[in-house]
Parts: sequence; C-alpha cells; structure tokens
Amino acid sequence: MSDGANASEAALAVVVAKDSKIESISKRELVDVYMGRFDVLESGQVVQPVDYENGSVFRGLFYRTLVNKNERQINAYWSRLIFSGRAKPPLQVSSPEQSLAYLRRNQSALAYMPVERVSEEMKIVLILE
Repeated sequence: MSDGANASEAALAVVVAKDSKIESISKRELVDVYMGRFDVLESGQVVQPVDYENGSVFRGLFYRTLVNKNERQINAYWSRLIFSGRAKPPLQVSSPEQSLAYLRRNQSALAYMPVERVSEEMKIVLILE
C-alpha cells in the first residue's frame, strides 16, 4: 500500500519486539489492554501498550476495528478513566518509527501499525482487518 492509499483498506498488525516473550494475543486481550482494563496477559506477561497521537489515521482505524468506536468516543472514555484514577492511558507516539523505537527499548511493549510497515525487528502477534 502506498502512502496515498486509503488507510481504511489496510490491515493492522499488532506487534512486539522480535525478542519479546509475548508470542500471541487474542482480540479480547487486546481490547482489555488498550481499554485500560489489564496490563497482564493470560500468559502472565506484563504488557505496555503503545498508541498513536490524536488525529492519527492509524489510531482511528485501530479503534474502529477493535471496539467500533471513533476517536472522540475513545478520548471521552479515557477522560473518564483518568479522572477517576482507575487507569493510565497507553503511551502515545506520533509515528510507526517512534513505535518501533519504543519496541526496541522495551520487551513488554505492544504496538500496532500497517502490516506493510512491519520489519524484521518485530514479531506479529495478531492481525486486525
């Protein structure tokens, strides 16, 4: 897919660092992690989700695919959780390159990006379409 292609047509890969002990994640676990419910997978692995900044086409596509919510709904959801002190939102980055840099430094990091941006430094643990 070229940069000019419609992002809504892209599959998103959920990735971890190549050397991460995380081998897979279910969609249910992914929802729980990105919605602030859990930071430990069923396998016992601690996970640190990486998200994109507001306005990112990848972020909009991810949450629409994951929980059928738009970015405004996600922001309102997180505002309530943060205000109540119940959860901390995922780290936000501005690009797939920043996401990869964080994955390289953090074996428990979990990120998402277009499938065609996945490199040999990453391991795909789930594909969202």
